[in-house]
Amino acid sequence: MKNKKFLIICVLLLTPLLLSGCKKKCPTEEDNIPGTGTFRSDCPSVGVLDAKKGLKELDFYFVFDNTDAFKEQIQAFQSKNPGLVVRTKKFANLNEYEDLIINEIAEGEGPDVFMIHNSWITKHQKKLLPIPLDLPITMPPELFRQTFFQAAAEDLIKDEKIYGMPMSMDNLAIYYNKAYFRDLLATTDSPAKLWAEIKDQVFQLTKRDNSPERFALSGIAMGRADNITNAVDALYALMLQFGVKFYDEKEEHAVFAQKQAGDVENPGVEALKLFTGFALPSYKNYSWNETITGAAPDDRDVGPFVRGKTAMIVGYPYFYDVLVQKIQTQQKLGGKYIDVKDIGIAPLPQLTTVEESGRRDTLASYFPLVVSRTTDMPEEAWSFIQFMTSSDVLQTYYKKTHRPTSRKDMVAEQQTDAMFGVFAFQAPFAKSLKIYDTAAYAKIFGDAIQEVVRNIATPEDALRDAQTKVTCVLRRQKGLIGPEEDCGL
Repeated sequence: MKNKKFLIICVLLLTPLLLSGCKKKCPTEEDNIPGTGTFRSDCPSVGVLDAKKGLKELDFYFVFDNTDAFKEQIQAFQSKNPGLVVRTKKFANLNEYEDLIINEIAEGEGPDVFMIHNSWITKHQKKLLPIPLDLPITMPPELFRQTFFQAAAEDLIKDEKIYGMPMSMDNLAIYYNKAYFRDLLATTDSPAKLWAEIKDQVFQLTKRDNSPERFALSGIAMGRADNITNAVDALYALMLQFGVKFYDEKEEHAVFAQKQAGDVENPGVEALKLFTGFALPSYKNYSWNETITGAAPDDRDVGPFVRGKTAMIVGYPYFYDVLVQKIQTQQKLGGKYIDVKDIGIAPLPQLTTVEESGRRDTLASYFPLVVSRTTDMPEEAWSFIQFMTSSDVLQTYYKKTHRPTSRKDMVAEQQTDAMFGVFAFQAPFAKSLKIYDTAAYAKIFGDAIQEVVRNIATPEDALRDAQTKVTCVLRRQKGLIGPEEDCGL
């Protein structure tokens, strides 16, 4: 009997310890692993202290950037607004992030302020709260246009209402290996300014062999959709440069595969031909195939570039950190890698000179800050956004992330940056495409690219099929057809 009582007492004493050992630990900043896109609701937000009793909490969701990119700015905002605490949650998986935002807002919950990709604005506009006209922090649309670049004004001002403000104006450029241009090209040490000249450079740089990859050196990673990170975005950029008209006047039908008025009879088809030509053996500038990424398919074009197998890839500002991290990984594993000092960044090539066309074009891809319609603190939320997009705050953000400014009054200084100045140079003429469903469009255009490089369809037929599918998607999104339509996806 004494032994039984002793056992019961031991169990009672040990139970709290056992339970505490089984309970999952709350994540720390180090546990916030990119790609998970998850957080625990019973834990304090990573990087920001729990709100004390009686304080207002402003929830801020963001993507990709480290929490450190906002820490100083958030602390400064809280100092200016005693009684208010900003709680942050970081995500890195865009699909999970978009689904989470939609579900939480639909349930009347979710963040007060969050980042949204510029291509999602059209699809999710009804979930966003524009700056209320009766708030003291209202910004007139004309002042917005004077402050931020054209792409932001076109994306974020709807019916003269402002739906968000950008912290950066990320855009597409060329990353290149300086050593190859220095050693293998006789007349230049950087990528050409025009696509016609790029094709010549690619021909000179590309070295074919009998290896499994079939290339000792590839001139550029372009032409396919299955193993190039920004393939569809690169095609979008070419469509912008060709002046492709995407929709009819009512935006009820896609028209990008049709003949259009202008210097090029069928600009959409020509854009697709230019892109896929780099992956077709019949073209002089053939430099990319399926097997070149076979050693590490998950790395896509990043892997061959880091291992010195390709001279150029197309990327955004964040690509630099990705490349550096991959080089460091290769160093630890004892694999092949290029010197970080040999990474260069050049403007995205154009079809013609600015003197001939009077324009430049690259694709804008950025995450403006927006306010959820479910927020119960609209004034605090918009005050936070205006603070985070002020010039002083964005100076700190740029130093930590190297993302090009969204503000016209900051671009001149950033253009002088030896490494990242290219993105600031391109920010004023970066442009967006109006996308009704980002994931659906990516699949549609990705499939069109693959049909051409696999000789399943001609560029004309592949683009016509894509046009039919995009028309279905936008009509479904507008409620012109039923949501059950799968649009061939």
